[in-house]
Amino acid sequence: MKSNDHISDSQLEEYIIHTYYLTESNENNPDEKIEEHLANCDECAEKAHKMYEDLKKLSDWTVFEDNQTLLNSKVFHALDEMEKNTTDAKIKERVTRWLKDFKGLAGGSLRLLMDIYSNGKRKTTRLIAEGVEKLNTSHSINFEYGVEFAPSRAGKKEKIVKFNVLESSNTQTPMIVNVDKKKRGLRILYRADQSKDLPMALLLPSKAIGSAQLKDPVYNEKKKYWEIFFSDIPEGEYLLMFEPDYMM
Repeated sequence: MKSNDHISDSQLEEYIIHTYYLTESNENNPDEKIEEHLANCDECAEKAHKMYEDLKKLSDWTVFEDNQTLLNSKVFHALDEMEKNTTDAKIKERVTRWLKDFKGLAGGSLRLLMDIYSNGKRKTTRLIAEGVEKLNTSHSINFEYGVEFAPSRAGKKEKIVKFNVLESSNTQTPMIVNVDKKKRGLRILYRADQSKDLPMALLLPSKAIGSAQLKDPVYNEKKKYWEIFFSDIPEGEYLLMFEPDYMM
């Protein structure tokens, strides 16, 4: 590494995690050269200090595991930015509580694939309920795929799993999450009366362009249910996370 070449954010984060949190040397990272560069570059040293402080906050509420580090970091920074930038006092208070009281963990999480190639085949749009359990609190929303029945060639009805629809399975308030490929939209429905307090939803790009979006449910007077709608979602992979600690 040349003295005038700055260290990339990904290299720096990997170095800090392995050196200070996993307390082990990373064979894929030239640690000695990075340390030498930090000793001679004020700009990178300042960036390293800020990144270390951010990851130190993050380490208070997450376990550093290779498959979870990036996701946990993205969630933390998204909530942290929203806490700093929101002008709505009530939303700010709720985000602060999400960060401090629940350590950034969600009341339920899903993965969204929006019009991306899956296993090298044709593009797919679907919701995935598996593989995100470590992002949740111990008492989180469980989801099951929606199903429909269609006639088969034998004349009998065949059960078809709808991978674009998920329904809550352990809440008193019926909850449905639906993704629409054609409209590039994601809709969340809570079938509850107007007096019910319901969780916000965070849509976070995990492998996609764009910024995180946080939305509060809005009551539909005509249809008598609460809803959240994310529109014009670019292709890519996302996390959908629900605010924790709601009695649904």
